Amino acid sequence: MEIIDGNMWVRANGLRFHFRDLGPRSAPPILFLHGIMGHAYEWDALFAQAARNHRILALDQRGHGLSDWNPPYTPEAMAADILAVIDSLGLVRPHLAGHSMGGINALLAAARRPDRVGRLILIDIGPDSVTTEWAHHQLPAMLTEFAGAAYADMERAVSAWMAGNPLAQETYMRHYVRHALREGPAGKWVWRFDAAGLTEFSPNARAEELWMALDQVQNPALVIRGRESSLLSPETAAAMTRRLRRGSLVEIADGGHDLGVEQPEAVAAALVAFLADRSV
Repeated sequence: MEIIDGNMWVRANGLRFHFRDLGPRSAPPILFLHGIMGHAYEWDALFAQAARNHRILALDQRGHGLSDWNPPYTPEAMAADILAVIDSLGLVRPHLAGHSMGGINALLAAARRPDRVGRLILIDIGPDSVTTEWAHHQLPAMLTEFAGAAYADMERAVSAWMAGNPLAQETYMRHYVRHALREGPAGKWVWRFDAAGLTEFSPNARAEELWMALDQVQNPALVIRGRESSLLSPETAAAMTRRLRRGSLVEIADGGHDLGVEQPEAVAAALVAFLADRSV
């Protein structure tokens, strides 16, 4: 493990990963996995609440943030990253919490090695999410656009993201954008994720494999759905809960898919309550 200027890195699966380590070191660990185009700072409002009684390890997944940008950007490769990071950090059965892309990767890791992980929290993602118009057309188009995007100032990036999400709270969106950008050529701001490379993720996420993975999860699992989400339907969320051996479901009011900038405190409350519940 490396610590440079307060940033932490670990080598795993042949790559160098940036992560943040929050909360008591002796507390039960949660490995938190952001969604596509996300980063290790995105869910800080959730971490502030969850880190009171848990050790939070927030990972920049490959192709994101300060971690290495190395393909392949496939669910299988990124799930392998998770298990390798667990090994490299010497974590004992950490809980896995993943949003969107991070939820897909967490699900596959938990299905592959249920003996290596604790509980599983899937935040607004499910097998049928990868069959949507957004996954197959809107997301690739957005990534292609962002690959060449450069902003004269951060305000333009904030405005663009706020315009695309009427449920987002401006404070959280500003926080997300501030950490998602880096200074590029000519003093302009560019995205801190491999937008061009990440277009390969969705075509390699297959619904049938994710349904099968749900059957293989052995530990308690929580599905969190934004009530206004267009990526995870109520029917799919309910079906996921039935397929999981010990599954439960929580819906977040006034939230859609991007819950980290919409209702992070409500997600934190649901996560903390689930991890404290010994009856599941």
